[in-house]
Amino acid sequence: MRATPLSLLVAPLLFVAPACKKAPPVDERPPAQPASSSVVSAAALDAGPSAAPTAGACPPVDKAKVAAYTCDKRILAADIPALVDPDDTLAPFYDRVLALARGKATEHVRIGMYGDSNLTADALTGHMRRILQARFGDGGHGYVALSQPWEWYSHNDVHHDGKWKLFRQIATSTMRVKDGQYGFANIASESATVGAAAWISTTEREAAKIGKTVSRFDVYFAKRPDGGRFDLELDKTFLRTVDTRADAWDAGFERVDTTDGPHELRVVIKGHGPVRLYGMVLEREPKSIQVDSLGTGALNLEQMLFPRPETRDPQLARRAYDLVIVHLGTNMFGTDKDNRKHAKELVAAFRKVRPGVPFLFMSPPDHVPDGATKTEGRIVTLSKTMKTVAAENAAAFWDFREAMGGDASMLEFIKKGLAERDRIHLKKQGDEIMGERMVCALWDGLGAYLEKHPDAGCAEPAKP
Repeated sequence: MRATPLSLLVAPLLFVAPACKKAPPVDERPPAQPASSSVVSAAALDAGPSAAPTAGACPPVDKAKVAAYTCDKRILAADIPALVDPDDTLAPFYDRVLALARGKATEHVRIGMYGDSNLTADALTGHMRRILQARFGDGGHGYVALSQPWEWYSHNDVHHDGKWKLFRQIATSTMRVKDGQYGFANIASESATVGAAAWISTTEREAAKIGKTVSRFDVYFAKRPDGGRFDLELDKTFLRTVDTRADAWDAGFERVDTTDGPHELRVVIKGHGPVRLYGMVLEREPKSIQVDSLGTGALNLEQMLFPRPETRDPQLARRAYDLVIVHLGTNMFGTDKDNRKHAKELVAAFRKVRPGVPFLFMSPPDHVPDGATKTEGRIVTLSKTMKTVAAENAAAFWDFREAMGGDASMLEFIKKGLAERDRIHLKKQGDEIMGERMVCALWDGLGAYLEKHPDAGCAEPAKP
């Protein structure tokens, strides 16, 4: 594997640091006397899931699914800031969640979260997935890249592996390609070597609450003029050979349906030209909420514009996100003007494929330079920029840094064993705490929305 540039600032220490005490889980029960003003009123939830709706009536909301989450504050006592969304730009997302809570959903609710190196181990997103699927059911892991650009790239509750030395690793940040065909997740892998293989399987971890079974795989790859072939093997049994040769670059997809249970799907390169692999989606019933972890080391807004639309756009259309979250900052070295320009172009590109898809922009994590006791000025400026970006692009904003505790909170995270001593990367426990806080903020917003729109989700909105 080629050396990683120092500018990447990714976190190989995430997996060699001393183990931290496990954070207490989010309380799945509705609080007895909730203090949040956004907790749903008794009137909005008057008809519980056990109440039989009359013919033609709006199905009742399942109270347990929309109840506010209670985040544990024993480790991190800082207040959790509310989402900034004065124009209800998250309404389409909340409508989807409420349709799910009313038993009306015909599709999974899908969240795609983009981030830099802090997201490449799926700790924050993985914890969000566990929290939400504990409430809504295990609907499948979602998207996993069929590549490993960095040794620490991994996902919770699946087994992800490959003969990586036989693949060229590709990423918008550290391993660029001239053709620009990175795909919607900004990373990929490529090989023409016969026998090179990459695979994903359900978890065998005994304690896992989700991820032990799957009934549907969806493989994402590139079609191209010089494309080669690959075999699909389900549980080490040959299924079919796929030819990726095409007249022009395009996105290719291969769906594999199987019985619900523990499975492995393997992609084996057969030669006849290069094969570029993007990733694989794992899904199952019931209809639930999926959280895709789309982390790329050293990612910034400009790099998110590098992928060419020929492969990116069909993939975005197929994944059909109901909410896109963008959590960047420590690698954004451009000017305020540049960052706002790139954000506008990014939102426009995504909404061209998914008209009106809600965006949630977040401030970067806190960062305190070596020897300093205050937050780096650039991070403060970027936090303000991301709030402006949200307002300029009909999007919501959440102050991630404020949720950490605000100014110089990174020092407190390090003191409590929640962050690395590089003052940039969170440890697993810190990521999990922040993932809990994100869910609490989102569901406070959901409660406030249902309070204002008690009939929301009665009929699932049409997909964009």
